[in-house]
Amino acid sequence: MRRKEPHLFWQLLVVALSALVLLLFIGNYRVNLAKLNIETGFGFLEDTAGFAISPKLISYDESSSYFRAYQVGLLNTLLVTVLAVTLATVLGLLIALARLSKNNWLLQKLAYGYTEMFRNIPPLLHVLFWYQVFFLRILPKEALVFFRHIYLNIRGLTVPAWQWKPFGIWLFLAVLVFLVLGFWLLGRYRRNQRRLGQFRNYWPWQLGILATACIAFFAAQPYTLLYPETGRFGFTQGFTVTPELISIVVALSSYSAVYISEAIRSSVEAVPKGQSEAARSLGLKRSLYMRLIILPQALRTVIPPVISQYLNILKNSSLGVVIAYPDLVSVFSGSTLNQVGRALEIIFMTMLTYLMISIAISFIMNRYNKYLLSRGGV
Repeated sequence: MRRKEPHLFWQLLVVALSALVLLLFIGNYRVNLAKLNIETGFGFLEDTAGFAISPKLISYDESSSYFRAYQVGLLNTLLVTVLAVTLATVLGLLIALARLSKNNWLLQKLAYGYTEMFRNIPPLLHVLFWYQVFFLRILPKEALVFFRHIYLNIRGLTVPAWQWKPFGIWLFLAVLVFLVLGFWLLGRYRRNQRRLGQFRNYWPWQLGILATACIAFFAAQPYTLLYPETGRFGFTQGFTVTPELISIVVALSSYSAVYISEAIRSSVEAVPKGQSEAARSLGLKRSLYMRLIILPQALRTVIPPVISQYLNILKNSSLGVVIAYPDLVSVFSGSTLNQVGRALEIIFMTMLTYLMISIAISFIMNRYNKYLLSRGGV
């Protein structure tokens, strides 16, 4: 028997009531702001911000507009997200390999202890630990020196600054094109060889391409290093990574790496044991059948939970507000909102920004997952 669909009248009624509630909300909001002599709209974005932001990835000063402050906060949020996602992925893979290790009991137990400890502590406490305890309580005021030109103290990590020569950026782009083209051609050759049933180790070729590019780049010296020099009020040269940035990146990456490692480990263990037994019976080495048989099947279930962790890293980057890291929430939904009082507009822009970035991450990762499934694996 065919199921009856909801009547169109009731659907239109729900939509009309929802629109009415929204209009009443907006109207009441505008009336309340009018009583406070506060205008509505997004015209405030062109006004002068009047507050400083540090660190920043683009030019900004106190005479810049609120929209420029929004851009600075957005880029700082993206910086934390990219760094934390990269470190969490690498660390999660290493932890998963340690958990899967059957020959090293100590390494396996250390990875298990790390997993149980870090995933049972809220991410906010991770952020506060690295900032309040590690930087402000453990590190000394006098800088610790590493490799002669790297300094670490309560003010952050100071390293030599990188200054491009006139031809430097073009050489960098040329080396980048060489790397992309080299790995692409090697990947095509490897896939053709696999179709013919020939499986070889191509990591020496990959290492050779990378080494050639690095040797050519550093031999040409398209840059100048400005080594840190101590002055009366700190370092006069060099590049300093603030403790706020280090704390939020380390906290988010160490916390999210646990869940990424569990996703990898569970997906690998979910592959039927008969697959590995058949591979060993054919004389394949462990590294070879893991790369060609186990991992391609495990990746089908790894990507979806990893996407969720990437999105969690993006959203949890807003925790930087508790340690005064100037991310999007701190700069725009904090300082800007306190000055102009446009709560609806500012919160709407902030929410829409996080939504669009999340959709972009999901789209890219889902396309990558679809690409892997079409190829049958890595």
